[in-house]
Amino acid sequence: MISAIVRKAQSETSILFELIAERYEHRSLIITCDRSCADWASIFADQTMTVAAIDRLVHHATILEFGSEGYRKRAAAARTSNPPPQPAAEATSRLLLASRASSARARSST
Repeated sequence: MISAIVRKAQSETSILFELIAERYEHRSLIITCDRSCADWASIFADQTMTVAAIDRLVHHATILEFGSEGYRKRAAAARTSNPPPQPAAEATSRLLLASRASSARARSST
């Protein structure tokens, strides 16, 4: 499975940094992420802001790293390898034919 990292705009990362900085040493903050801190540099536009945000997050942090594949990633892989059953084409075509037949009858009775 190929995973893409989308770079965020400066305005988006600034808002996140402001939230982190505001709560730093004052309130609790829980962040979940499927990327390591090393990967954040490729997401955030400003390298200095990235380092500062990570520094504030890990300073008094308790980091829980599970090191396992996420639930959504496992579920997506399962859907890809075992696609859900599709409605039978025969039933769908019967429905279309029945719909067309009733439309034809309605036109012929007028």
